[in-house]
Amino acid sequence: MAHTFPPAPFRPDGPAGNAQRTPHMAKRSTLRSPLRSVLPRLIVLAVTLALLVGAFALVHTNNSTSATGAQTTGAQTSSRASSAPDFTLTTLGGGTFHLASQQGHVVVLYFMATGCADCEPGSHDLAQTLLSAKVRGALALAIDLNTGDRPADLQAFVQSAGIPASAPVQWGIDTGAIASAYNVQALETTVVIDLHGQVAYRSDGSVPSEQLAQIVRNLA
Repeated sequence: MAHTFPPAPFRPDGPAGNAQRTPHMAKRSTLRSPLRSVLPRLIVLAVTLALLVGAFALVHTNNSTSATGAQTTGAQTSSRASSAPDFTLTTLGGGTFHLASQQGHVVVLYFMATGCADCEPGSHDLAQTLLSAKVRGALALAIDLNTGDRPADLQAFVQSAGIPASAPVQWGIDTGAIASAYNVQALETTVVIDLHGQVAYRSDGSVPSEQLAQIVRNLA
């Protein structure tokens, strides 16, 4: 009589078990493989993006700084302190103005000309500025760059501009030496000299009255 043996029980660790696990393992490997290949690319992309953002921020900051500097500078520029070139100028009335003897006082040099249309109201504003600043000892010297002028021509200009007699402003005609020493390239150039004879401020053009008054007060 032949004996029939029951089929062997399934063993997970046997050959059959391995055969059945193989598809699952292959599937996991298939899923992991694309992730491993994409991950380095994602890292490189993130680093590149961070560098681009940083570069953009740096360029934007530099441009903003440059724009701000341009707006601040404009036609009016302040300069580092440097000794103001000394000079002596004959003034209306026959007196003399010696810059070195003015140390201890704020001095405003205003380069103008009698034939300049803007210089007449500019001279009037200068006088009013010195009066409104109310700084003891502060004075202005208006320097006529028209070397062909006579004292009578400059006096007529002063009267036409309506300069108050009480304004601390003196007037004189340059021979060209002062304009050269201060490298004046434009009419209404304004130079402010502090108590120690140093150039504290320079504008290659007119300066608003309120701004100039504040500069004089700050230096006093």
